[in-house]
Amino acid sequence: MTKEEKRKHKKRDRGIVDFMMVMNHFFRSLREWLQEMDDPRNQSYIKYTQADLGYMAILKNVCGQHSMREMEENFNKETCIDTLRILSGHQALEEMPHYDTLNYYLERLSPECFSELRRKMVTGLIRGKQFNRNRLLGKYWRVILDGTGLLCFKEKHCENCLCTQRRTDDGRKEKLYYHKVLEAKIVLGERIVISLGTEFIENEKEDVEKQDCEINAAKRLMGRLKKDYPRLPIFIQGDALYATEPMMKLCREKYHWVYIFTQKDTRQKLVDEGFEWIKNGGVKKAGGLCEEKGTGCYANHVEEVAGKKERMNVFEYEYEKKDKKGKQHSVRFRWISSLELTGKNLEEMIKAARGRWKIENEGFNNQKNGIYRIEHLNSRNSKALKNHYLLTQISDILMQLYLAWNPYIKKLKQTVKNTSSGLLESFRRQTVTAEDVSYIYRYTTVYLE
Repeated sequence: MTKEEKRKHKKRDRGIVDFMMVMNHFFRSLREWLQEMDDPRNQSYIKYTQADLGYMAILKNVCGQHSMREMEENFNKETCIDTLRILSGHQALEEMPHYDTLNYYLERLSPECFSELRRKMVTGLIRGKQFNRNRLLGKYWRVILDGTGLLCFKEKHCENCLCTQRRTDDGRKEKLYYHKVLEAKIVLGERIVISLGTEFIENEKEDVEKQDCEINAAKRLMGRLKKDYPRLPIFIQGDALYATEPMMKLCREKYHWVYIFTQKDTRQKLVDEGFEWIKNGGVKKAGGLCEEKGTGCYANHVEEVAGKKERMNVFEYEYEKKDKKGKQHSVRFRWISSLELTGKNLEEMIKAARGRWKIENEGFNNQKNGIYRIEHLNSRNSKALKNHYLLTQISDILMQLYLAWNPYIKKLKQTVKNTSSGLLESFRRQTVTAEDVSYIYRYTTVYLE
């Protein structure tokens, strides 16, 4: 594509108007949902509505504003005020809220409010049936569990901090205080993987005998997911940390979910030995699978050989790959699942299992190093930290839908950072006209890639 052609394509892109159109198309009640949250402020003294503050925080994230001060400086424009007024429906809005006002609000608002808002958004997307074709085996919604670190301090931040010790280069021991989070992400499409639930990994109080961990957080999160989405057919995925019989029993008996976990001999040694013994006697194989045209094999009910009680169907995928020096070597993956493997579903199961690693790495990597920078400290208040994080997940839902719809990004080969920069420029400079408002709120069909 020539530079002239690129300029012509960019002229067709309406920037913030298109983003508002996509947001309104999928979530027509978003403004009402924001206003319905339990406002913790004294109603006699408030100047800005919850919709004002909520939309400003969402725009901060999608426009790639990493700090509150950066947002304050870049959003101080008449066009920004006018656009926010249209979004929030607050006709008396005269100024953009100060970032201290936003933090004051987030320090008092219960994080459950934004969790409930996200639940309404995800429920709306699922009920819309637009993503049904991407379900695994035509039935199950893939939900991936993954934890990551958020913040790290040399001094104690709050009574909920996790604590660890490490040795410095000169041999001294030093304490580090940190916060972690566990995410459950639902796969709606190849390019749309959004937050379904969040559990913060933290201690209940300062002096505890045993610190909180990812497994305990996973049990709490799974219980919340079942409560929020009781009839959703979930296919839960995780790494080898979750490949234990108690976790499998929880999925099968209590929640009636199917599962797939990474298999490692360090986690399930008897299962690994049992599968190798079955392989020596002969297992069902299939070749030419996936992009690498590798070989897959499987054995159902390995638990009978390994002496386990839970259902453990094991399958494996292996292919040849050249390293940087040009030498050929073998790459192999192995997983445990409660679903029985057949020759027909083997390739689809392998693709789903391998997709977990890609989604985990790309998902959190984009949020940490891309436009959101979730490791940035926007407030030292614990409740505000959680609300900032949940607002980022809500913003990411909107941004992924916008990226999947935008017909110009793929043509221009535009990065997410450049798209976010374009939204900021459009938000700051573009006046949203009456014609644009009609375009935003009219009924239209939105096609996603």
